[in-house]
Amino acid sequence: MPKQRTPAADNKFYRQIGTHGWRDSDYFTFSAISAPFRRWMAERIEKSKADILSIGCGAGELEIHLATDGHRVVGLDISHHMLKRAMQLGLQRTTEADARFLPFEWDCFDLVIFPESIGHVPLDDVFREARRVLRPGGQVWVTTYSGDLETHPRYRKYKLADLASSFDETGFRVAEHRFLNAKRNSIADGLSYEKSTLLYIAAVKEDAPKPAPGRRGKR
Repeated sequence: MPKQRTPAADNKFYRQIGTHGWRDSDYFTFSAISAPFRRWMAERIEKSKADILSIGCGAGELEIHLATDGHRVVGLDISHHMLKRAMQLGLQRTTEADARFLPFEWDCFDLVIFPESIGHVPLDDVFREARRVLRPGGQVWVTTYSGDLETHPRYRKYKLADLASSFDETGFRVAEHRFLNAKRNSIADGLSYEKSTLLYIAAVKEDAPKPAPGRRGKR
């Protein structure tokens, strides 16, 4: 089992990836390494020019692909070094911020994506913020690791029921889920959570969210 990392070690880990890329790391994201997976994601976007927020964009490989397709994409990450690398690779619109406190107005995006980043953030908090910045009928897409795929020690692997429950509590309706077998050169449907490498789930913003327990509205 990999050694447990501290926050300081995490900062060093992402700084190293931001500086040198994923090549010298023991970890990777399918968004970064798999062109077929990036195409699969892009083909699911119905609007020809969507306003997209990608939370935890890392080095921006997926986001650059979507921007090249004509979408207006903002890549958000808490790591300055990862955003710096994304800009070097060609991502034009980036924001350094915490996913729990998005620096955007209400109702300004069509789609919010968590590309293999959801395991680093608290579900209910970030879904409520995502809902706030989404336009009516907007969607959240989550991709996260499944099966026995090894992940970063501080990454939490959520199952479908975990994500569906949090979506329900924060004002979303799950519209679709897929189990996927993503590889560097291919993407295919998997049979189950255990027999796949990625879980994809899409949820639609509902009209009236449930109130957060014990909390008033943020705005």
